[in-house]
Amino acid sequence: MIARLEGRILEKSPSHVIIDCGGVGYRVHISLTTSEALPPVGHQTLLHTHLIVREDSMELVGFATQSERDAFLLLTAIPGVGMRIALGILSAMSVTELQHAVLANNTVQLQRIPGVGRKTAERLVLELRERIAAIAPAPSLDGDIASLLGESLSALLVLGYNRQVAEKALRTAFEQCQDDGEHPNVEQLVKRALRIVAGQG
Repeated sequence: MIARLEGRILEKSPSHVIIDCGGVGYRVHISLTTSEALPPVGHQTLLHTHLIVREDSMELVGFATQSERDAFLLLTAIPGVGMRIALGILSAMSVTELQHAVLANNTVQLQRIPGVGRKTAERLVLELRERIAAIAPAPSLDGDIASLLGESLSALLVLGYNRQVAEKALRTAFEQCQDDGEHPNVEQLVKRALRIVAGQG
């Protein structure tokens, strides 16, 4: 199984990326969240991956964070939820937002995602309720974390970034720090978020 890829980005879109690894170009399906977290074409990157093997094809799916890959594997284990629906869910919300929606039984929020109807939303909540927290505890936004994210958001807004873009970049940056076992300060989190925003180009 191909568990990770590290190489130079040859092509990037909201739904896929082609990475050159030792002269071989790998086409990888990705979520919009991962696409926005990647650097621009020509830069080096690392993706956590999962290989889907079917009778007539093999498809590689990539993720900017391990927690996103873990969420994808939980989603695709649910009957009726394939690769495309799972990537659609992870494009519409972060892993943390998915955790909160499931734990709050918020099927209405899930139904706003293209391809997710009422029955699928109810199945997601039922199937994931006991397992979604195993990815990583849904972080509380109280105390130090709220202060860190608030100060970081203010810094990005002062630099002229759109609030929605800044919030999404900070969520991704914070999740990446968690995956890496880091405890960033405001400056470190803002720098990582700026790299993510730059990767949208």
